[in-house]
Amino acid sequence: MSQINIRRVRKSDTEFILTLLPSLADPELPHWRDPDVMLDIDKKIIKAEIEEGNKDNAIYIAEDTENQEQLGFIFLEVGTDYYHPEPHGHIADIIVSPTARGRGIGKMLMKKAEEWTKDNGYSLLTLNVFNDNDKARKLYSSLGFKPDMTKYGKTL
Repeated sequence: MSQINIRRVRKSDTEFILTLLPSLADPELPHWRDPDVMLDIDKKIIKAEIEEGNKDNAIYIAEDTENQEQLGFIFLEVGTDYYHPEPHGHIADIIVSPTARGRGIGKMLMKKAEEWTKDNGYSLLTLNVFNDNDKARKLYSSLGFKPDMTKYGKTL
C-alpha cells in the first residue's frame, strides 16, 4: 500500500487545486449563494496565495509517495473572531479528490491543520461548513470539532 505525504504547496499544484474547487458547491447551498461567484473568489484567493504567498498562511497537498498523485489539499490561514480576539488557526478550504475519498486523506489533512495551528502557537482551530454538507460535518465531529454558531440568511 502506498504512503501518503503531506507537503507544502508548489506552483505546479495550482491546476490540481483549481480543478477541485468546484466541489465546494457540491452540497446543497443556501439559495442566496451563487456557486459561480464562490468559485471565482476562491480561485483568485488560491492563485494569489500560491503565487505570492503569505507567511502567515499555508497550503498543504496530500500526495501518494509512490506515483506522486495529488490526492487533496488544505488551505490554512490565521483567523480572528469577534468574541475570541486572539489569532487562531482557520481552515479556509479542504478538499479531497473524488478518486481518493474514503482513504483517510481528509483526516490526514486535518491532522496537519492541527499541527500547523500548534506550531504557530495558536490554541484554537476553526472552520466553516455548509449546513447540508453532512459528510464533512460527520468528519469534523469525529475529530472533536463542535458546532459554534449557525448563520441564517434571508434574501429581501
